[in-house]
Amino acid sequence: MIKVWLGKTKRIEKPGFALAALVTFVMLVLFLIDPYPLVRLEDTTLDARFVLRGPRPSGDEVKMVLVDEPSIRELGRWPWSRDKHARLVTALKEDGAKVVGYDIIFSEAEVTELLKSLQEFNRVAGVEPGTPRHLRELIQTRLDADNTDALFAKSLAAAGIVVLALPLLVPEETDRREEIRFAEPPNYIKKAEFMLIRESRGGEALKPYRAVDSVPPLKPFAEASVSLGHVFSIPERDGITRYEYLALRYGPEDYFPSLGLEVARLYLGVPRDRMALVLGEGVRLGDTFIPVDQKARMLIDYLGPDQTVPHVSATDVFHKRFPPGTFAGKAVLVGTSALGTHDQKATPFSSNFPGVEKNATVVENILHRRLLNKSVWSVPLDFGLILLFGLGLGTALTRMRALQGTTLAASAIVGYAAVAQILFVKQGLWVSVVYPLLTIVLVFIAVTVLKFMTEEKRAKEIRTIFSSYVSPRIVNELIKDPEKARLGGTRKELSMLFSDVIGFTTFSEQHTPEEVVTQLNEYLGAMTEIVFRWNGTLDKFVGDAVVVFWGAPLDQPNHAELAAKCALHMRKRLEELQTKWRAEGRYLLDMGIGINTGDALVGNMGAEGRKMDYTMIGDHVNLCARVEGLSRQFKAPIVITEYTLARLKPIIDAPETPDNLGRLAHVSIRGLGAVKVKGKDKPVVVYELANLPRNQPSKIQESANLAQVEMGSGH
Repeated sequence: MIKVWLGKTKRIEKPGFALAALVTFVMLVLFLIDPYPLVRLEDTTLDARFVLRGPRPSGDEVKMVLVDEPSIRELGRWPWSRDKHARLVTALKEDGAKVVGYDIIFSEAEVTELLKSLQEFNRVAGVEPGTPRHLRELIQTRLDADNTDALFAKSLAAAGIVVLALPLLVPEETDRREEIRFAEPPNYIKKAEFMLIRESRGGEALKPYRAVDSVPPLKPFAEASVSLGHVFSIPERDGITRYEYLALRYGPEDYFPSLGLEVARLYLGVPRDRMALVLGEGVRLGDTFIPVDQKARMLIDYLGPDQTVPHVSATDVFHKRFPPGTFAGKAVLVGTSALGTHDQKATPFSSNFPGVEKNATVVENILHRRLLNKSVWSVPLDFGLILLFGLGLGTALTRMRALQGTTLAASAIVGYAAVAQILFVKQGLWVSVVYPLLTIVLVFIAVTVLKFMTEEKRAKEIRTIFSSYVSPRIVNELIKDPEKARLGGTRKELSMLFSDVIGFTTFSEQHTPEEVVTQLNEYLGAMTEIVFRWNGTLDKFVGDAVVVFWGAPLDQPNHAELAAKCALHMRKRLEELQTKWRAEGRYLLDMGIGINTGDALVGNMGAEGRKMDYTMIGDHVNLCARVEGLSRQFKAPIVITEYTLARLKPIIDAPETPDNLGRLAHVSIRGLGAVKVKGKDKPVVVYELANLPRNQPSKIQESANLAQVEMGSGH
């Protein structure tokens, strides 16, 4: 027996759910392993969220002084002498800057050849008894003027607001040497270390970066500065800088804050003993809590492309070409932006982002508490979303059609992505999107492929079964909605048509088999085309007889109308064939047609595994076969029963529709007789159906004296 999945989703629910569960399991394993390609993809989605959000305005608490191209053109090549930096510090202090973060390294003494000569001359003059006093004073004055380090240290001490950069050396993560020598921090930089350090209460595996050495500022500079902040920063493996390392371990148990964190602390006026590092959780800065990950990193909420933070050229500060009060009460970050200074980073907004602006952004984030965060429940949330989207969506997709499933999957993707973006913009939450969305996509693809393979198989089987029974249009409808094709024997109201060639035996005896087959095939082919034109189901050919019905496998509420119009069309086509055969000198075949309407059992019947036919059986089928035989007795080409007439009466001469369905115009229906079927007490009235000219309205003629006809019950 040909078995067909009749669109019953139960047939694919189990394999579809199993496939979705398999995809979900794979995604959970990947989530636990967290391979780098997916990590990088998630990082890329974070960058996309920045771009979708677009630049946002910064506050006015933070300003930058940039050593840019105009500064280098006007003040000379980089690096500058320390006396120029001294003038910058003095200018910022005099304008009222609250705190200055200097993102420039001063780890080596600046000794010029002139200074060396003056120092040597002064040493010699000091030991020579005859050196004039005014000469020694002149030499000392020149020494003081040319000792730029001393000038810079003096300006730092006088300002009392400068945080200097502390370069810490961190080995590569790929360095697997068994022994790494850790240098002790110089005592004069320990004033910047965290005073309060606590372990995480969650017991997570902490992986803070540890420095092995440092390149600290010169001791006079460090002692003259108000504090120090490390400037260690490395991009992710894709080259994008997304994190600020708020704390670095340097020394046995010492942790040093970043430059941006120290500037923010001093701006907020938080004493060092009120700044606490909670490893694995965050940094408590007075009333502000800054979340960090297991590596003590803070996500940077970038404002926009480079130079989004308000800035002034260093040469303008040097020459005091700025409005008074520009830096009053501000946190000022001094650093380089000129391309030749080699302090550019890649961010989600720019590939040429000044390092000092990264530090300024960190300060702005802390001061305004614009802190991005991956919540503590992000891991269980991601785990739960994978299960929800994997199993939930998989279950739903197996019960939906392709368009509905596509709409659901697309809605889930767009909806979740929108929620993730809203949480990012409004709440500063970084919700993972890769694993949930990848789960949706893979489950959708897997279930869709399964359904496609199933639909293809089902469509092929439906086409195999029904293509010889019904028109291609009905086959396509069944493929679209296989639920309409119930092959398991269903009782339905049908309109059935039997047609038979009149005098076929005589015709067969008078012609050769080849002539009989040729003309019969031409006749049956023409009739079949008309049957399919009126969407009939071709039951079978019984020799020269054609058996057709309407109402199955598709529901056809107008089945009686279709049967009547098909019969009239068959008669018209036969007349055309007769004209053709007459011209060719061939035998003129004629036919009789019987139509009945009633309940019948319809379905696949036959010998399982050998031969099956989609056919109908029942008393009304037998009656229709006998009614066709009355066409000869009453000399009426088309005979219909009272049951069919009852279905036709409401549509005879009904208002015309564009497709002419629901209207049976220009027909004549004339009573013929009452048929007494063997085994039935009540006779059945039969009528002749015929076409009328288009200028004549339809008419129904009942006969008062109907002939009584006895008819057997066999088929």
